[in-house]
Amino acid sequence: MNSNARLSDLSSLVRSLKSSVTTIEQNAESFIAGDTEGIASAWSVSDGAPLWSINLEPSVSSIAFADAIVAIAHGASITAVNSDDGTLIWSIPVDGACDLVVFDGQSLWVTSSVYEIEIEDYVACRIMRIEPRKGIVEQSIPLKSKAWTLDAFGQGCILGLGRPQPGIYTIQTGNDVLHHLEGTPRAPISRSSTSADNHMSFTTSDFQAIQIDQNGKIIDTVKRVFLAGFMHDGRWITYNQNGGAENTEPLLEQLKGIPQYLTSTGEMTLLAMKKPELSGVISIGKMRMNWTHTDEITVVHSHLDRTVLGCLNGEILLLETNVLKRRITKSEFSEDDDSLIRARLRMLRFGDKNNSLEEK
Repeated sequence: MNSNARLSDLSSLVRSLKSSVTTIEQNAESFIAGDTEGIASAWSVSDGAPLWSINLEPSVSSIAFADAIVAIAHGASITAVNSDDGTLIWSIPVDGACDLVVFDGQSLWVTSSVYEIEIEDYVACRIMRIEPRKGIVEQSIPLKSKAWTLDAFGQGCILGLGRPQPGIYTIQTGNDVLHHLEGTPRAPISRSSTSADNHMSFTTSDFQAIQIDQNGKIIDTVKRVFLAGFMHDGRWITYNQNGGAENTEPLLEQLKGIPQYLTSTGEMTLLAMKKPELSGVISIGKMRMNWTHTDEITVVHSHLDRTVLGCLNGEILLLETNVLKRRITKSEFSEDDDSLIRARLRMLRFGDKNNSLEEK
């Protein structure tokens, strides 16, 4: 089945922040989004109700769940709040901008950098390992380059660095030495993603893609890649800048436009295109739904059976696999603009009268 729909019509719920969405994180019960004005807000997945909201100016850059704690990278600080009610637990200042945060199951890893205007480059880059409950810095390691990606990797982390020391590096708990991942190119890293079976994908600024297993062994490399990631069936797929699949028979047919995001749950894959129009495709098994949207997507995040998307205008859309199955099968999508009616139906479904769901 190949149909078309508005992305908002496919969404289980729509929420919004004041400005462009910069980051999204989820756990089993809730999802959190941050924006460029420093607002971080949490909502319940079960009924869409707001849980808490906190203002951490000037901008939220990254969020990580660490058991009952939510760590938020923002401005020149890393701040921890209670995941249930957003109560402040601790806050640690960093030099420059706090860029990324990730939780490896025991520790938080946090990167920071200083942008030097005169040389137009990043200096004083650093990564810290922090005990999450009390906010104790247990490791602080200088980096020669800014970290553009950060992921948990065993009892440690894996970083994608830019120049002047580009490439993929690992750090282990209690060891301050960066280890370059053997066999991987020493090129600036621009993106990373992880599959359900802990395989990882990295994309470089010179359009290479690398897939590694959970032990850091290279599985595959492909050139002329604009976007790489994993399908819901575990397959690694790469796209060129024209939207064509390069290294495998595509489950999603070649699309016209520039691929922007690829994300998946256990049953669903979503591909978002940026130009010439804001569009994409959702695939669930043999079912496929082409979609369009009214605003640019800035971030995507998948967890369990859900995908949450954030937009330039502050809009946040929640997609659930089971809901999508029903809506794609019924194909009850009108060409008329009935988005306000659908928004009100979502409000009734989740019993939420406090959050405006008007289509933007």
